[in-house]
Amino acid sequence: MKLTPRGCRNVGGNVASAMEELRKEFMDTFVPYGYKPFWPTGLQRLDAVTDKLSPNLQGRLIVANSFYGEPCALRADVTLGVADYCASHFEPHERPHRLCYTERVYRRPNSPEHNMERLQLGAELIGWEGEGADVELIGLLLAYLNKLNCPKISIALGDVSLIQLALGKLPKGYSSALLNCLETGRMDEYARTVQDLPHSDMREFFEELPWLKGNFEVLYRAASLLGETGEALKPLKSIYSELTKMGYGDFIVIDLSLVRELDYYSGPIFDAYFEDSGVVLGGGGRYDTLLERHGMMGQAVGFALDLEKLALNMNKRTTQAQKILLWAHGNTPSSVMACADNLISLGYCVEILWRERECEPAELARIKGCDLLLDLSKKSITDLHSGDEAFLDEFLGR
Repeated sequence: MKLTPRGCRNVGGNVASAMEELRKEFMDTFVPYGYKPFWPTGLQRLDAVTDKLSPNLQGRLIVANSFYGEPCALRADVTLGVADYCASHFEPHERPHRLCYTERVYRRPNSPEHNMERLQLGAELIGWEGEGADVELIGLLLAYLNKLNCPKISIALGDVSLIQLALGKLPKGYSSALLNCLETGRMDEYARTVQDLPHSDMREFFEELPWLKGNFEVLYRAASLLGETGEALKPLKSIYSELTKMGYGDFIVIDLSLVRELDYYSGPIFDAYFEDSGVVLGGGGRYDTLLERHGMMGQAVGFALDLEKLALNMNKRTTQAQKILLWAHGNTPSSVMACADNLISLGYCVEILWRERECEPAELARIKGCDLLLDLSKKSITDLHSGDEAFLDEFLGR
């Protein structure tokens, strides 16, 4: 009988190995900059979650009761847990707080998808006013992504507060309709809604908004369309400029139509995506509004990426350690472990086969993707690719 419910799945094998490699590399990138691992609760109180999510995401919550009868939802968003943790455990003067995590989130799938759980890795920086936090987090994210052996990943940079300011100059019915179209990608309906707009200084801006994408020049065009509202472009100009000074200019694309379906974002936002395919890995941005809802004033920025999607697009590393299947074949466990320890200290990956009866270790080694087979009883080692056989001492250069 299958134990895994529909919409969930176990991850193992090469994909799980790649995900663990990505997790380690992620921690190695962020922890030296003061980011501390964070493990959020698996259940979140329903009454504390719903007012912080968009109507779309509220409808995707997976509801359950706690053991004590409290209405809850399976963890739908890690950032909510981060904000709650910082608000309940620390005083304002103890900021900034830097947290990083690798965790599952649970949401009802959007058709045609059926997966209701996703593995994410992410980081959060909660502090005070200043322009450096956005640059720090995006810069570290790009430093991490550039270490990976995968297709080129770029960052699309926008600002939700800019869109909110522009929408605020429209009649309410039109502003909500345009925002919903941007969130759901219904651009045909967006174009029709813009055509129906009554006279407004913002009409030309919204006509061009879906095409305000590209390099720094996009910001100058947007400023000419926005008039006095163009002052809101200053944070984006600063972030883009600083990241360019750090050598990341070729990885940044301005996209002023970028929006977030979460209601708590309140400033610069970004998406990370594969440049060739356009597949979005995840994203993040400023969420000062969420701090306010937890009774905290200040600045917060974070992101989350789909860990499995990233792993599936990684190329196999050419520098992987060679893997040895060590056939114990009647040797004492202590001597087998001593041999394995020695090989591992020399940079090999070792898997032990304890089976004593005659078997086909070479076939098993190939199934497991091993490069070498060591028969400890004969003290011989075979290269499974070439078929060459050598004595163990000779192989080790003794």
